[in-house]
Amino acid sequence: MSTRPFPVASIALTAIAAVILAVSSTISERHCAFGFGGFQCNSPVAGYGDMLLIASLGAFAMLIIALPVAAWRLIAWFRAR
Repeated sequence: MSTRPFPVASIALTAIAAVILAVSSTISERHCAFGFGGFQCNSPVAGYGDMLLIASLGAFAMLIIALPVAAWRLIAWFRAR
């Protein structure tokens, strides 16, 4: 009888998405704002506002998808033990 492998990839993807979301959101919060010209950033990250916005939104979407998948695979791994 073979056992299920530990869901390392699912948990790693969830952790990576959470870290990217935390870092990009923190940078955006401290250095960027919405204004009349759209999403703009100040000095250390000037010119990277769109990239930070896309990274935050993309990581959030990835986290919404990866978290239930990782939880389901972890529960399945526990049940198979």
